[in-house]
Amino acid sequence: MKKYLLPILAVIICFTVFAACSKNADDSTTDADGKITTITTEPAAIIGDHAIKLIKSYSAEELSLTEEEFKECQFMVRKSGNEIHGDYYIQVIATVPTEHKKEGDDNTYYSFDNKGEYYIRYDGKQILKKNMDEEDSYEELEVKELPTSADDSAHEASSDTTE
Repeated sequence: MKKYLLPILAVIICFTVFAACSKNADDSTTDADGKITTITTEPAAIIGDHAIKLIKSYSAEELSLTEEEFKECQFMVRKSGNEIHGDYYIQVIATVPTEHKKEGDDNTYYSFDNKGEYYIRYDGKQILKKNMDEEDSYEELEVKELPTSADDSAHEASSDTTE
């Protein structure tokens, strides 16, 4: 009996580890049944690099950034969608990365100071700017002409995306 116990425990531990690692809370939502689901961005009119270009087309003032913050910011887009008040949005984050090196350690570490969050509704007809001082508070930006991702396989391009 003892010789079978160790392999069974090893299998149980492996399944537990893989199950725990496969869950990514940032990309998931929970439905009414408690099941975790990911919001796909495939139906969105604009995604990836096009979403970043659209947000960067606004002035620093329109994005509530200083000119210096705007120049220093890296813009990243999430691969999964966000639900806000019943609609689905692509999220673009403006962040300033800071490089850190620990003494005696060859590795480089980064911290990110988020300066702004912007949301493009899947149909492209609404863009929200999150109020960084208040939870669930958004200001609507005037929608400019949208470059579309649907026509040019931008779904495949994801060099500036985050998970």
